[in-house]
Amino acid sequence: MLGVAALVLIASRLHSAEHDVVTAWRHFSWSRIPWLLAALAAEVLSFYCYALVQRRLLRAGGAHLRRRTMAALALAATGVTNVVPGGSATASGWLVRQYRRRGVPMPLALWAVLAGGFSATVSVLFLLAVGAGVAGLLPWWALLVCLVALAGGSAVVVASSHRLAGVTRWLEGHARWPGVRIVERLARRATNVLGFRATVRGGTAVLVLSVANWAMDVFVVIGAFGLLGLGIPWRAALFAYAVAQVAGSIAPLPGGVGFVEGGMIGGFALAGAGVGDAVVATIVYRVITSWAVAAIGSAMLVVLSRREAHAAELRGPAATMAAPAGRAAGEIGGSPSP
Repeated sequence: MLGVAALVLIASRLHSAEHDVVTAWRHFSWSRIPWLLAALAAEVLSFYCYALVQRRLLRAGGAHLRRRTMAALALAATGVTNVVPGGSATASGWLVRQYRRRGVPMPLALWAVLAGGFSATVSVLFLLAVGAGVAGLLPWWALLVCLVALAGGSAVVVASSHRLAGVTRWLEGHARWPGVRIVERLARRATNVLGFRATVRGGTAVLVLSVANWAMDVFVVIGAFGLLGLGIPWRAALFAYAVAQVAGSIAPLPGGVGFVEGGMIGGFALAGAGVGDAVVATIVYRVITSWAVAAIGSAMLVVLSRREAHAAELRGPAATMAAPAGRAAGEIGGSPSP
């Protein structure tokens, strides 16, 4: 029903976008198809990097899922983001549910999604700062200050999550104070989720893959300009893309529709690129990364909902968490759990 509503909305706005679509089509030439193939390849690599981020985070907690399964889940989750209002939040909830279907303990499923969202936020802000520097909007010293602030803020967030157990113990000792009991319960639940750790090497790999996930999408923007035979604004592409992602993340609309386009065109304008070329290239970029992904991801969503979910291989902390639940299920069923 949401998909039908989105199609109706798109159809109602086609007339106002007719000029831009016609202009983009007039720039199209079959001789530039290699640009389209390169853009599609970059989008596929972007999905694969996202799948690897989630797979590494799950493995840090002891849950092992196949790469093929993770790639399918990543594609379907992105399809949810582009079709359903509330985009990222809804897709995150769906992804947690899919992990639970495969036997991943709830705390680990939540941690993997939250940690993936944190690494994505850090990566986008990093690309935004670097893009502003490359576009000449930030002097080198200001860029350095931004990067140091980003690194320091990220370290504080990670360190704070590791100290949450101590805060919980302090709250337990002061539970008699009004309202503290509720906060203590919330803190205890959060401690269960944030109790997982990634090694320095593993955390670095997650951040690198997260940056690669977004960087591959930048090549789709570049491919859109090449496909239309327009001059590629190399210095502005990274900044405009990062602005579009920040704008789209604050929109409660499917795929950040309207916000992503406005952010990208505005980013190109701020960086001094031609607005006319930016408009038609943005249309092509959104067709590839939003409409095509929404269609393929929705189809994958249907396939995954009908296919039997293969259980994850659990080790270490994940196996320890799953064991009590398995014993309880066995006792209720009247037979010992495996």
